[in-house]
Amino acid sequence: RKMVTDYGVRRDDVEGYSGIPRRTVFVIDGDGVIRWTWITSRESPQPDYDLVIEEARKVAGATKTGL
Repeated sequence: RKMVTDYGVRRDDVEGYSGIPRRTVFVIDGDGVIRWTWITSRESPQPDYDLVIEEARKVAGATKTGL
């Protein structure tokens, strides 16, 4: 639960779900820095998986080139 709170994805908006994380995708670089985040919403209950892969590739490429 500490990580859910630390990452800012803790649900406290619906009774019975307190402390449960929202559906979330983080792209984290090799140094442990969050480079991209997607958090569920009513408008977007599922991530665009192609976009997730694209963002992960960007981070992987930046890591390889030292950016």
